[in-house]
Amino acid sequence: MKHDTSLVATTVPRMAMSLEKVAIALDVSPNSVLKMVEEGLLPRPRVWGRRKLWRVVEIDAALAEWPTDGDEEGEAGEPGRWVAVR
Repeated sequence: MKHDTSLVATTVPRMAMSLEKVAIALDVSPNSVLKMVEEGLLPRPRVWGRRKLWRVVEIDAALAEWPTDGDEEGEAGEPGRWVAVR
């Protein structure tokens, strides 16, 4: 039986994304995503074998910690390194 992947794509929530998909979702280049990870603005990916995947909920949580446009650096505090809540 052949599966209809278009139905699956619309009904199954995405839990993780590849580097390329994170870059597309953030409208930046893959190198920019890697730089954000290096700077602590985004979480490090999860690893399964040679695959690296970013959890969508962790990306969302990290973005929620970024300052909003117009915030003065001293006013909202320095953005810290993103840390997963366990």
